[in-house]
Amino acid sequence: MSFARLLPANNNNDDDDDDDETNSLSETGVIVKDIVPRSMVNDDDCTCTCACCPTISDWCIKDAFGLSCGIMTWIFFLYGEFVFVFVILTPKTYSLLFYWINFFIFHLLEFLAISSHFRTMFSNPGAVPLKNATRENLLRYENGTIVYRCAMCQSIKPPRAHHCSVCKRCIKRMDHHCVFVNNCVGQNNQKYFILFTFYTFILTIYGLFLLGIHITTCIPSNWTACPAWPPPVTLLFMISFGLEGLSFLAFTGVMTCTQLYSIYTDTNQIELFKGVTNLNRERNSFIYSLKIVFGSRIGLTWLNPFSQPIYLITQNDERIIFDI
Repeated sequence: MSFARLLPANNNNDDDDDDDETNSLSETGVIVKDIVPRSMVNDDDCTCTCACCPTISDWCIKDAFGLSCGIMTWIFFLYGEFVFVFVILTPKTYSLLFYWINFFIFHLLEFLAISSHFRTMFSNPGAVPLKNATRENLLRYENGTIVYRCAMCQSIKPPRAHHCSVCKRCIKRMDHHCVFVNNCVGQNNQKYFILFTFYTFILTIYGLFLLGIHITTCIPSNWTACPAWPPPVTLLFMISFGLEGLSFLAFTGVMTCTQLYSIYTDTNQIELFKGVTNLNRERNSFIYSLKIVFGSRIGLTWLNPFSQPIYLITQNDERIIFDI
């Protein structure tokens, strides 16, 4: 298989892509093109394993800003949990049946959303092995084959792989680097990222719906129907919960639609950002593109953040296996 394709330079600040290339004819007869990332630095490449949480995962990006954004996301979820349970949904205001039904639905959606965020954050997004452009690997290619090599990773770059300056790795079928999950979204974890945005979007709609019911219950009764908290405190909680919900609604709604559009067009965010439309490959159907992300077997496992899309997929003569 030949990797004789080079995408145009990328201007996205979240990842570093091809900026310069140097050609060399290796002793194996393969033409090696070194792709130089824009922000070539001398940092340690082996920073993707996190010794602080070995029991959680073997993949944790040591980026202070990304970690703070990921933790802040969990704090927002906890705050929403507090307001929903102790301010909006209280047995003193509503019946026990109404309380337990909505308590269960809200926490089920929240569990799925947080689990999806956790899986996205601590899953290997599809990193290309470091320094795999060895003589043994190059011997697999025929003489004269053009092989692209990342000058920073010293790795053979598969088609549609990009180098991320934050993860300091080349990521297979990289979509983008998201600070809110402190990780790249790529071949192995795009499913979890879409589930995170989707479940958060549904959870936010549900929370805002219950907030509307609570407002229409408290205000007409002059706050007598909502005795759990004093009226000023209740109003403050409701305003902050509403603002948080609207922010989450806008972000997750846009991201979910953007991800589905990328799957529909069989492109990623980097390619869309560059305006790359002709990638010299056959267009896949929408269902087939969904299988590439969620797994080849259609079913409820697509909606399960604990189910890995491990089934082998063939995409444009490139065999893909999800190797988390």
